[in-house]
Amino acid sequence: MKVMQIPSKIFILGFYLLLYNCGIPSDKPSEKAQILGLVDTYLKTYTTSSLLTDISNNLIIPKYQNLDNKISALQTAATTYTTTPDTTNLNLVRNAWIEADLAYKQIEWAYFGPAYIPYNVYLYLDSFSRAFPIDPTAIEAKITSNLAPNGLKVDGLDSVEYLLFKDNVTTTNTAFADTNRRTYLTKLIQDLKTQTSLLLFHWDKSRTSSFYYSFTNAGKGSRDYPNTKDGLTELTNQMVFFCNTIVDIKIAEPSGLRATNLGVKDITKVETPYANLSLDSLLQNLQGLSDLGDVGFYKFLSLRSETVVPRLKEQIKVTSASVTSVKTKYGTFQNAITTGNNDVELMLTEFKKLRVLITTEVISSLGGTIGVSSNDGD
Repeated sequence: MKVMQIPSKIFILGFYLLLYNCGIPSDKPSEKAQILGLVDTYLKTYTTSSLLTDISNNLIIPKYQNLDNKISALQTAATTYTTTPDTTNLNLVRNAWIEADLAYKQIEWAYFGPAYIPYNVYLYLDSFSRAFPIDPTAIEAKITSNLAPNGLKVDGLDSVEYLLFKDNVTTTNTAFADTNRRTYLTKLIQDLKTQTSLLLFHWDKSRTSSFYYSFTNAGKGSRDYPNTKDGLTELTNQMVFFCNTIVDIKIAEPSGLRATNLGVKDITKVETPYANLSLDSLLQNLQGLSDLGDVGFYKFLSLRSETVVPRLKEQIKVTSASVTSVKTKYGTFQNAITTGNNDVELMLTEFKKLRVLITTEVISSLGGTIGVSSNDGD
């Protein structure tokens, strides 16, 4: 009986492949995905469930753990600085903030589950993604009145950046002689630490009620993702939505290249303007997408298209090179916008190519649609 199983599998696989190659029009991605899904299921290849599990175990949880560690280091550095606000300690806490912020940028694309309301009780880790720019006037008013850093535009990583980087070293050290200012910084970072701890708590594999099980069990009784495809759609939606954020908000908006700007530049809308970290942030954002590919997404996609993965990798590489080129030539994003907006436009073009590749060929290869999920927040 066992001898007959292999020919039987070959016959059935051949039948599915015949349907795939001959019977599916190019404008029917969902039917194409269904047939590929049958092949997956029958041959036990790298399935959607495998992908969701690998991304959870090898990317999201380690990234959140790294972010939590960086925030802890920032908290320690801030305690040292507020005790002794001198040049050495300021540089240490500034460097700790940079490491924490860049760690966040690598996982910023994953704006779902515990990173999204209602899980996220402190709204957002940063103020940029949904509430940029911060409100310095409101921050200073809260400091003067010794109020907690609660509310939009007065909290998050960007508010910490404002306190640590807005002035030169001497002025910053003098400002932190104020007890209220030291208290505000301490509370800001404590809120961040609470949030990163909550992220880890909600992804904790030791808790059967955690989001980890809801996500990795998509299609297997998950409360958030009734169908396996819902989990995959969550990932692809996040990739698309994040590309939109980068293209429209992070680059086009401050450089006057968004249609609604009518060509008017506004460098006050640049991300992390005080630490001048905008271009570095973009590089880490791209690294985050590349890391997503490396932990399983490329493998999953390559089983459905032999040509998309190499071009997706190449476009991420080319886009990263365009950011590095602007950084090398102008130093900061503000300088690039002010004196070299043509180069900014070239960089933006590469990001747009990446967005088109993801929204068209990647989505089509997976038989998906944009904006449709059981947990897309709409």
